[in-house]
Amino acid sequence: MKKALVLFVLILFCVSGCGSINQSAKENSGRVENSSSVAYDEALTPEAGENSERNNTSEVKNLERKIIQNAEIKLRVEDLDAVCDRIKNKTIELEGYPNDYTVVTNENQSNASLSLKVPSTNYAQLLDFIVKQGKADFKREYTNDVTLEYIDLDARVKVLKTEEDSLLTILNKAEKIDDILKIKAQITATRQERESLEGQLKALHNSIEYATILVTLYQPANSEINVNVENLNIFSRCGRALVYGFNSLTGAIGSVMVWFFTALPALALLTLILLGVLLVRKNRKSGQ
Repeated sequence: MKKALVLFVLILFCVSGCGSINQSAKENSGRVENSSSVAYDEALTPEAGENSERNNTSEVKNLERKIIQNAEIKLRVEDLDAVCDRIKNKTIELEGYPNDYTVVTNENQSNASLSLKVPSTNYAQLLDFIVKQGKADFKREYTNDVTLEYIDLDARVKVLKTEEDSLLTILNKAEKIDDILKIKAQITATRQERESLEGQLKALHNSIEYATILVTLYQPANSEINVNVENLNIFSRCGRALVYGFNSLTGAIGSVMVWFFTALPALALLTLILLGVLLVRKNRKSGQ
């Protein structure tokens, strides 16, 4: 009987102890979950997100904007070669340079295309000068804000440079050949990526520093008579008509002269043949 009583007391003690332990574990687990939940909620509160976005926005605003300036213009001119020379000289005067220059001439008109690069600070001055060189048929100005792209490229270059320096430090401490080869391969890959990004950053910087102006010029044939007759008085219109008639007459005479000199060898040959025929007939008559 005593043994049974002792055994019952021991079992009761063990059961109560286990229940206490489980209750304690649950309370501790609840505390950990609550604390982590609070920390997670604090990290994701709208105020924290807004503060982060506000900081990023303020950083971009505090930086100098990176703007690429471009313009396209089409002009009708009276003297194509002279205008091209003036535009190129003005571009060089403003510390710019012609990037491309093409001239095409046909019977109806002469055309020229220029791609000009000029420092952004002199962009407006050069564009105003070009507009005054003829009659503008088309003009377009547009910009491209690449501030975020520039910041991103610059940051990635700095990160890769830091990574490359760290790999070089590790390489100096490496002893195993396998480790040395792996580290060198990582350094090569990191360096190639960094140099590629540096090339993109340099090209972007040049586009920011130098604005691009695309100029198209054209000179119609006989451009001296292509005027707005509605705004001219009768005497001016008569004068223009006289010039047109004189040019037409000169052109016709020139065409006849060109045809004559083109046909001159054939005419000379025909003349010799006719003279030969006449001489033969004359000799026959003399013989009779």
